[in-house]
Amino acid sequence: MINKRSVLISALIFSFFAGSGVADGVRGHVDSEKSLVAVCINRANGDMRAVVYGDSCKTQEELVLLPIGAGATGATGATGATGATGPTGPTGPQGPTGATGNAGTPGAQGATGAQGDPGARGDTGPAGPTGATGAAGATGATGATGETGAAGATGATGATGATGATGPAGANGATGATGSTGAAGTTGQNGVTIFSNATTTVTTVNPNQIPGLTYTLDTAANTVLYVATEGGIVNNGVVGDWVQVGVRVMVDGVVMAGERSYDVEVTNFVNKGNWKFSLTLALAPGSHTITVQGRLRDSGTLGTTKPNATLAGTAGSVMRGTLTVLTLNK
Repeated sequence: MINKRSVLISALIFSFFAGSGVADGVRGHVDSEKSLVAVCINRANGDMRAVVYGDSCKTQEELVLLPIGAGATGATGATGATGATGPTGPTGPQGPTGATGNAGTPGAQGATGAQGDPGARGDTGPAGPTGATGAAGATGATGATGETGAAGATGATGATGATGATGPAGANGATGATGSTGAAGTTGQNGVTIFSNATTTVTTVNPNQIPGLTYTLDTAANTVLYVATEGGIVNNGVVGDWVQVGVRVMVDGVVMAGERSYDVEVTNFVNKGNWKFSLTLALAPGSHTITVQGRLRDSGTLGTTKPNATLAGTAGSVMRGTLTVLTLNK
């Protein structure tokens, strides 16, 4: 804020200047028509400087217009119409630059030249009158709404028919006769084939058990067994020798269906043969063991030593013997 006291003192000083010879120094800043002097006052420290009437102050300054003369202030007249803007007055000449001081001391700055008086502002012409607004036209009347027609009458709902009576339940039919029992299923049936695991050389002394051809199973009252066996026979003699071999099936140490006989003679190209036969067995219910045995029944030679024979064989041999047992239900 500007110090009001400083402004009042400044006004007295300028009034004094205006009434004395000192006023000649500020006449370039005086508006002779309005008897006013324009002053820019620094808002921070109150410093002031006179400017040409109509000029603007710096951003940190405030413009103050001070009256000149000690006469009594007359009544304020009516404000006249604003005239047209006059041309800008010429800029005053710039003052000379001060001399440069010795030893780096700057010289005094020259005085700023006086600024020219602003031109007089012309009068502004009066604005023309505004034309009158035309009257709004009248709104037409709204037509009457037509009447709504009457709703037609709703027809009557028909009566619901009566529910019919439930009929009596029918009598249960007679139970049919029980059918005959069907044939027994396949439960308990089985089939297995076992193989020899070694050879045996037979003589005329006693029958030999063929190694590996032994099988134990349980039978039922309606069980029937199908038993089959086969294997290889080798004549161990020379050309012209012959052997007769017997093979039999044993069940629990008892011979079943007799012994089968096979002859093998050594020729220039053959010394081997095979046994092969099958049979069915109906055994009593329980556990039973089935085995295959072989023996040398007879042999002959053109020389002095009769040959013997070898039965069966090991895995991978074409002479290997087998025992197959099928368990069937009657």
